[in-house]
Amino acid sequence: MAPLKITVITDTHYYSPETGTEGKAYEAALMRSQKLLGGSREVLQAAFDKIAADDTSDILLIAGDVTNDGEKCAHEEFREMLRALKAKGKQIFVITATHDYKEKCKKYVGDNIDEMPGLLREELYDFYAEFGPEQAVSSKPEYMSYVVQLPNNIRLFALNDDRGIEDGMYEWVKEQAEDARKNGQFIVAMTHHPIIPPSPMYELIGKGDMHRHYKDRRKEYADMGIQFMLTGHTHTHNIGRIFSDRGNAFYAISTGSTCGYPAPIRKIEIDTDSKTVNVSTETIDEADIDTNGLTLKEHLKKQLIGVISDMIKAAGSDIDTFAYMAVGISIKPKLVYRFGWIIKPIFKFLNTVKFSTFAAWTKKETGLNKNDIKSIKDDKVIDFIISLVSNLFSGENNMDLTDPKCRIYIGFLRIIDSILSTLHIDLGKLIKVAPDAVSLLAPLAYKGEFDAYNTNLPIFDYVDEGSKRDAPKTEDPFTEIPKSKKGPAIITTGVLSAVALLPLILLLLLFGFINNQITYGKKIKG
Repeated sequence: MAPLKITVITDTHYYSPETGTEGKAYEAALMRSQKLLGGSREVLQAAFDKIAADDTSDILLIAGDVTNDGEKCAHEEFREMLRALKAKGKQIFVITATHDYKEKCKKYVGDNIDEMPGLLREELYDFYAEFGPEQAVSSKPEYMSYVVQLPNNIRLFALNDDRGIEDGMYEWVKEQAEDARKNGQFIVAMTHHPIIPPSPMYELIGKGDMHRHYKDRRKEYADMGIQFMLTGHTHTHNIGRIFSDRGNAFYAISTGSTCGYPAPIRKIEIDTDSKTVNVSTETIDEADIDTNGLTLKEHLKKQLIGVISDMIKAAGSDIDTFAYMAVGISIKPKLVYRFGWIIKPIFKFLNTVKFSTFAAWTKKETGLNKNDIKSIKDDKVIDFIISLVSNLFSGENNMDLTDPKCRIYIGFLRIIDSILSTLHIDLGKLIKVAPDAVSLLAPLAYKGEFDAYNTNLPIFDYVDEGSKRDAPKTEDPFTEIPKSKKGPAIITTGVLSAVALLPLILLLLLFGFINNQITYGKKIKG
């Protein structure tokens, strides 16, 4: 049996020109957006043209957030684009998500923000019925979800999770999965919110944006026989895998936004005979928009880096601007205001410090000498941080762990862990997403197990209830950079300094906290 080939896009965020594409109000919205607003239609049309020209696959999955923010005109225009693509012979299956419904939406008119109508959540299932629900072998309109029979004994579970997987829906999914297994069907599912985070740091700051009860659900899905879940929402390009307690595999394949860097189109080739799923990625090369001579990918990267750079600069100088912009990367404004008095001095320092400072601090951990850091000593640390965030979104290849900057980064995290260990502080218990600083932050530089762009994923045999299989072991890629022993010395020096300067330190901390409460108290309370 020939493999089944499926195309996947997500977070298309279609932005209707009727919403406004000029003026101060529009520019303010664009300032915090790491994806396109105006120009999204042209990029999506380029994506659809590329998909239409591909004769290796006639199945397209779209995993939610199809519009900018639920505008009725955006839904109507996007649906017409889908109909045109369907007329070219493509089968299209759509789910919607949290950006697809709102009673009243924003319209940018000059300096002002007016209102325009949106679609309500209860209208969406019927609105997109021709793209999945009408072809379903089983459906739950009340949960806006459905199951479709695909060729090659493969069933697609299209699961809307904008309100989580409620009890009634969970039982339906469980029943459908049992039916699929009994009938020899291989299950591929799509939902919107991430079930395996693209990094522990994302899980820490964006926990509310995860698939509800994700830590339990992913193991439950694995034991149902749902081995592959296609997701979106994070706008990051990533592949993760976990195993249930009895050894069933679960892959979460997240695809970046079509209108954001790197403008990806995923190709999924399912070969149940050879028990492999080949995942590859294409990017949209060009679209009918002004990119100032850059390729579309370069243009989108410039926009992303510009937003991140401006955001980091604002974090060190203007908390209001930072709070406004941070929404674009899933950081809630309340969180920014609550810790603004701590955030501001840290980022003020990071905006100026050079690698030579961190290289001196981490010399023992990294083993680097003066010649090793000669070419990077004057480079700003902030530019490296920006590259880490860019790498998170793009899912591009892991950074080279032999690179001096990367070694200094990991070495500094080792020092932090040594300090925490000396103080008997269990970071894992505090943050609950990673056991230490290296596990929390190093994956921003080195994702590890899978190439997010092109990889072959093995299909594992299903482990029945009552049986057990050991999960494959994964190696720690950071063992080459040894653990730091500086903690006791740093704590001793810190304590002596703190005792000498205690009144001044307490005064500064108290002043910072009180000033923050006075300045942002109302915004912290919401």
